[in-house]
Parts: sequence; C-alpha cells; structure tokens
Amino acid sequence: MQPFQETQVLIVGGGIGGLTLAALCRRLNISYVVLERSKKVTPAGAGISLAPNALRVLDQLGLYQDIVRQGQTLDKIHIHRNRAKWRSLDWARVTAPFGYPVYSIERHDFHHLLYRAADGDNTVLLNSSVVDLLDDPAERHVNVKLENGAQINADVVIGADGIRSVTRRILARQAGLDGKNTIRFTGRVHMSGYTAPMENLGPKDLGVGNWLFYDDCTLTTWPCIDNRQWFIGVKQVESQNQEEMGRSVWANTTPAMVNEAYGKKFHPFAETGQFKDIVDRSERVIASNVFEEVDFPTMSKGRVALLGDGISTIPKPPEYHPWLTLSP
Repeated sequence: MQPFQETQVLIVGGGIGGLTLAALCRRLNISYVVLERSKKVTPAGAGISLAPNALRVLDQLGLYQDIVRQGQTLDKIHIHRNRAKWRSLDWARVTAPFGYPVYSIERHDFHHLLYRAADGDNTVLLNSSVVDLLDDPAERHVNVKLENGAQINADVVIGADGIRSVTRRILARQAGLDGKNTIRFTGRVHMSGYTAPMENLGPKDLGVGNWLFYDDCTLTTWPCIDNRQWFIGVKQVESQNQEEMGRSVWANTTPAMVNEAYGKKFHPFAETGQFKDIVDRSERVIASNVFEEVDFPTMSKGRVALLGDGISTIPKPPEYHPWLTLSP
C-alpha cells in the first residue's frame, strides 16, 4: 500500500472504535486513513456484546447478517447472589421496542468484520506511530507526523488510540500540561476468556447469560454461538507493585491464574458447580487492569477529537481547561 499524503479524515488507532469510524467514512464516500502502531492486525479481548443501537448502525454498514451468523442473541439473564438465584431478566423483550436484539460475538471475529468493512488492506497503515500533530488555524489541514518520518495532512484527526492515547498526550502537551496520560489504577482487575462449546449445555441454555455477585468479586458469563461462554470476572486487588499497577493487559495470562481467582466459585453452567469447569474449556484468557481518567476532559480541540477509550472517563467542566471547546 502506498503512503497517503492527504485525506479528509485521519484516524489514529485501528481498534473497534477506529475501524467503525473508518467503515462509516467508506459508506459515506469520505476519504480516510487509519494509523495503527502495531506491525500486524492484532485484535484484543475475548468477547463483546452489541446492543440494539450499535446493531442498527452495523446493519447499515452491511455487517448485521455476519453478526447473526457468528454471534448469539442474549435472551435471558439469571442473577445470583453467591449460590442463591435472585431473579431472571427477560432480555429478548428489547427486540420489539428497539428493532434489534442484543448479540454476543467473539471479539476477534467482530474486529475482522470491521477491518473488512473498512477496506483495511487498502486503508490501514500498520507500524505507524504518531509522534506529533500541528493544528494551525491558518493552515488548510492538520499536519500529522509519524515516527518513521512520514507526514500526512488531514481535514480532521480522530484519536481512537485507547486509554493510553498518544493523541490525548499531544493535545495536553500543546496546552501546557504535562504531556502524559493521567490515568490511575482503580485497584480492580478484569479477567476474561472465551470458551470452546460447553458440551454439558443443551438447547435450553442457548442465549442464557449469568450474573453472579459474590462477597468478594463479581462474575458474568455471556452466551456465544454453539453454547460457548464469554466470561468476565472483576476483583479488587491489593498490589503495591508499581510495575503491576501500571500495566494494562497482563502478559502470559493462563487459565490457572483465572482459576486461582475464580475457580472455586459457584456457577450454574459448570458441570461440577465450580467455575473451574468453564475456565478449563477456555480457548483464550486475558487479564487487564482497570484504569480511570483523572484529568483530561471529554472534549475536542480545533480539528482534533478523541473517540472511545481515548476520551476521558471523568468529564470536567469547560472552565477546568478553557483551551478546549465542547464538541457540538
């Protein structure tokens, strides 16, 4: 693929948010380029739930039937407090008023659907790290500089580059603030995974999710195609190790690590009643720290805006950073 010199929309980050925006631009015949710092397309995560409002947009992008084929509707959720079943929620009822159900799908599959919809082979520049951008109102374009020395001019720049957003750091630095991400570890860790089909489950279990609230943590499982389970556990940790507190995704997460935290917990879909039965069927497990933003507001500046996790999670009023203007 030849380097782009100029485009209408420059998207920093080739994750779900960035590729969705790219697919929308393609649909609207707006020129765009996606800059992805990774050397290859590397989807992250285990599963993802898509609500009716998201599915309405994805349907317009031509992806709905693919999601139907590769995903599973969420029809019911059973809620437990420790081992006691508290109540059930009929999730299938959302289809009538909203026009679409809720679907769960393997995150890697969904990422590849978006990559294809965005014509990623022709529009995503891999191994492309942004080091600076200049949005001079007197100039026609925003100028974006890459680590490899290349430069791209764009009408608009969108930072969809995650919680450690380079775009956000550059904006902060240009505003006279400390040019670093102001995120703080919450003390909570997510452990998630995606399993092979659970052979002990049958047709009655398709579309059934489980939310379990234990005394010391929470655990949710979401139904995926062929009675696969996508699970998420959230637990408070007491780590004082600065390196551990600063990491996003843990390296080399194993089922044994997940079982150490949740393996003995009760789960109604586990063959022996212990969650270990589900974890041991995992095709992939990951663990990640949960962060919160403590400084940068949910705003844009000039012709540069933030999207997804690149946006602050704790909005501040406009007077907190007068150099920013609220997006319309």
